[in-house]
Amino acid sequence: MRINTFIISVILCGLAVSCTKWGTRENSQMMQQAQLLVEQMPDSALTLLDAVNTFAFSAAERAEYHLLQVQAKRNAGMDISSDTEIFDAREFFIRGKDPQKAALACFLAAVVASEQKQTTTAMEYCQEALDFSENTDNKELQGIILNYMGYLNYNSEWYEDAVIRFRQAMSIFHSLELFQREISTIISISNSLLLNHQTDSVQHYYQQALHQAYMIKDTALIVRVLNSIGVAYREQEQYEHATKYIRQALRLATTDDDKMYIYTNFAYLYQETGRVDSARYFVQLADTLSNNINNNYTTASLAGLSYQIEKNAGNYQKALEYFEIYFNHYTDILENNDRKLLLEMQRKYDITSKENELNRQKSKTWKITGVLLVFLLVLAVFCIFILRINMKQKEALAREKLENTEKQLALEQAERKSMEKTMELEHVLHQAQTLQEMYNQRDNEMKTIFLEKIGILKKIALLSPYLNEKSLNAQNEELKLMKRTREIVKYLDLQNFIDTANELYPEFTIRLKQVYSGLDDREISICCLLLFDFNNQELDLFLNRRLKSTLNTIQKWKSVIRRKLDMDSHGDIKEHLLRNIVGSL
Repeated sequence: MRINTFIISVILCGLAVSCTKWGTRENSQMMQQAQLLVEQMPDSALTLLDAVNTFAFSAAERAEYHLLQVQAKRNAGMDISSDTEIFDAREFFIRGKDPQKAALACFLAAVVASEQKQTTTAMEYCQEALDFSENTDNKELQGIILNYMGYLNYNSEWYEDAVIRFRQAMSIFHSLELFQREISTIISISNSLLLNHQTDSVQHYYQQALHQAYMIKDTALIVRVLNSIGVAYREQEQYEHATKYIRQALRLATTDDDKMYIYTNFAYLYQETGRVDSARYFVQLADTLSNNINNNYTTASLAGLSYQIEKNAGNYQKALEYFEIYFNHYTDILENNDRKLLLEMQRKYDITSKENELNRQKSKTWKITGVLLVFLLVLAVFCIFILRINMKQKEALAREKLENTEKQLALEQAERKSMEKTMELEHVLHQAQTLQEMYNQRDNEMKTIFLEKIGILKKIALLSPYLNEKSLNAQNEELKLMKRTREIVKYLDLQNFIDTANELYPEFTIRLKQVYSGLDDREISICCLLLFDFNNQELDLFLNRRLKSTLNTIQKWKSVIRRKLDMDSHGDIKEHLLRNIVGSL
């Protein structure tokens, strides 16, 4: 029998091994390598991710894969507007309660939503990402999220909100000594102030960024800041200062990209000052460099600038030619975007087709394996049954006689005891029913009294902010009553409602702390007030002096309480407490 069992176990283990997916270890190694390369070498990370076999992924592996893929594509400057899989990854990591990955997934989902022109959704995802990042040690990610929230506000022309977010990000980058990120954020602050017409502060921030760039000796950043300062002066029509800084940027520029951008700014500068020949000259210089870069956006921009120059100079035929060039390049841009979208859709379709084919093959394999396993299991059960049935037959005959005798005696005794217990039980049930009716009646009376008391306490508590010092010297009966009410309210605090809650529901606060140990004293106090139907305005009115609250902070406190109670974001806290705390008392 032991030999047969051993043989069957070996067969089953062999089948299990044969069904194992090979390549899982290789997939894991490539994912780990991609994670190491995603920030510094995103193109290499994407190459590794493309080689990963995604068909045998679990839900966790698939979410991790999409998170890395979108992160790498964004770092590589690729279009991610169609990478909607990040939304599923975001929901997975939120459910998994991993704040680090949840923060990153929410942030990347915000970027994708922004690329899809869903600014409101992007801001909501950014706020989620910020909330999760505050529970981690990754301050750099927190700064990046704040910086992107500033970018969203900037694009929505909410420049004051943008400056607030950029300043918060700048403070974090400065504390982490991430000077390049800090300088970029300072430039964003300056641009926001410039567009918001706060010109007094613009140059202050630009000079701060320039000082930082010189301090870390980053030539590319120095060129960028100098050029930005020149553009700011040009926008303010201070052309001498603009020329000075743009020329400094040109002297330090080393890359074709920087030179082309500087030449373009010179062209705009000379166009605005009426120096048409100089504007044309710098457009030609920029256009020569744009041919090396081969960027449709740049070429279209230069063509549009040339169109404006010739139009303002009265050369309408030439202006029309440049407009044609601008239109053609703009059409190419739209076609390239459509082509990229179609290729991405085709890639996703191919992956889906392969996954479906793999699932069909896997289903077929599992059917064959299942039939074989059933056959082996039936054979094993049959063998064991034959071996054991002979042994049990003899034991069963002897045991049957003994059991019959014992059962007969036990049955007689059980019948006698059953009759006695039935009579006792009927008597006890009658007494219990009588006591229960009395208890229910008294309990209802007590709860009615308590609720009346609570209503009085609540009304008195909410009168507090409306009672003023004038009532202290009152002479008529109405003002005397207000004075007496003020004296009562003076000694009324949260403890009254906490004590009342514990009277109405014995040991309510103790039980609440035991079940949800993460709640602090303030949140327990708010739970007690919610039992008595305090709404947000009433909570604000009552807690304003006691806990220095506002409607905004009360909303945040309630959101924190819901999260600690494992509730939905819009769930009824009172109903939850009555069901899970009071119902279990």
